[in-house]
Amino acid sequence: MTKRNLAIATVALLIANFMGGLDATIVNTALPAIMSDLNGIRLVGWVSSAFLLGTAVTTVLWGRVAEIFGNKHIFQFSVALFILSSILGGLATNMVMLIIARALMGIGAGGMVSIPFIIYADIYPNPAQRARALGWVTAFYTLSTVVGPLIGGWLVDALSWHWVFFINLPIGIVSMLLLQVTYREAPVEVPTDYFDYLGAGLLSVALVILLFASDGLAVSWIRSLSLLIVGLIVLGGFLLVEKRRENALIPLDLLKNPRVQVQNIMMFLINGFMIGYSVYAPMWAQGLLGKSATLGGLTQIASSILLLIGTRLTAKLMAKMAYKRIVMFGTISIVISAMAMSFATKSAPYWWLIVSGAFEGLGMGLSFTPMQVSLQDGVRKDLVSVSTTFGLLFRTLGQTFMASIFGAVLSLSTASQTTGDITTAMINRLSDANTAKGLPQRLLPAMRTILFNGLHTIMLIGLGLVIISFVLNLMRKEPLKQPR
Repeated sequence: MTKRNLAIATVALLIANFMGGLDATIVNTALPAIMSDLNGIRLVGWVSSAFLLGTAVTTVLWGRVAEIFGNKHIFQFSVALFILSSILGGLATNMVMLIIARALMGIGAGGMVSIPFIIYADIYPNPAQRARALGWVTAFYTLSTVVGPLIGGWLVDALSWHWVFFINLPIGIVSMLLLQVTYREAPVEVPTDYFDYLGAGLLSVALVILLFASDGLAVSWIRSLSLLIVGLIVLGGFLLVEKRRENALIPLDLLKNPRVQVQNIMMFLINGFMIGYSVYAPMWAQGLLGKSATLGGLTQIASSILLLIGTRLTAKLMAKMAYKRIVMFGTISIVISAMAMSFATKSAPYWWLIVSGAFEGLGMGLSFTPMQVSLQDGVRKDLVSVSTTFGLLFRTLGQTFMASIFGAVLSLSTASQTTGDITTAMINRLSDANTAKGLPQRLLPAMRTILFNGLHTIMLIGLGLVIISFVLNLMRKEPLKQPR
């Protein structure tokens, strides 16, 4: 592969990564408007959860399918699915239609996000070069999260929230075309019985049931507990099947590596807090402080900039410092961010959200790259692909389950406090600064107290997650680099 083609192919993958980051920040910025327009406070958690569920269920599956049909073709297929379902989301007229579209977008994103990391491991075999490439991945993602709130806020204020989905069409097409003309991969012959259909089915069913269990907290704890038990039983069946299969979807050799898996648990936890901040900080700014959608989205700017700085700094530190120590500094920064949000009062100034986001972004930048590289270099060569996608699965699961749980927490908190003159529909309208203008002024303080109580509970849960992650990092041993 020539240097020119390598550069262009990398840019093609980075554009897809940019689109994924843009989608996250734009949709989060538009959530208050969506919730107000479609009267969806009960289902607002599912706008994120459906997307993340689709991603989580298919992340490992995309990696295995790509081993059969080729990384390039499966990547392009996943991008095509993502942009087509984005159009469906933009045309949504109710919450159910939007949630279905987001689930399909998530399925596409599962391949669009995971397969590039497999390709990077192939075209950048040197860890130092790969770390720099991953730095560019974060740079493009950060750029998208910087411009995303600006674009998203402008689209919501000037046009409508529907346009935050339509913007994915031209970006996705450019990514597919650039990769088509530059990247060539050697054909790989794989046995026809290679794909673990039974394992894939059991894993998908288990994850779906467990997600419904987390969402069920908003309706009935008995139903939620029942679904949790059923989900764990199905997950146990999945592990039994994998133990007996030669070509397992997730080889047990990988699961038996505690030095690798503890990092996956840490990724689950810190990404759980990250989704809480990225979804609810804009709502905090609009619903509690009365800021516009644009300013709500700008709560993510400091996080994005410090994420870039943290990642670029990490690429240099990895040559001089133990990965575990870098991650320690990262988790400390995330703990500070979570503490800031947990201790914030209802009248906390707008800049307080910005500062919290800055610590969150810096911590994520310092934590992600060292753990991602060690997830690949700490396993045998034949496990690099599945270890990569399995790590991404845990990151996505952290966001998926916590987005659902956070949504249930907000719904329960709101429902338990809305009495008399204040209704759930009014809290829906409060979350969007534009529709909040039409609410009775005398009731605004009480409504903001109701919303604050729900958001404060979410941030306290997030603080607990990142403290556990910090403790795990102190106790763990680093993966041993495997020979190639």
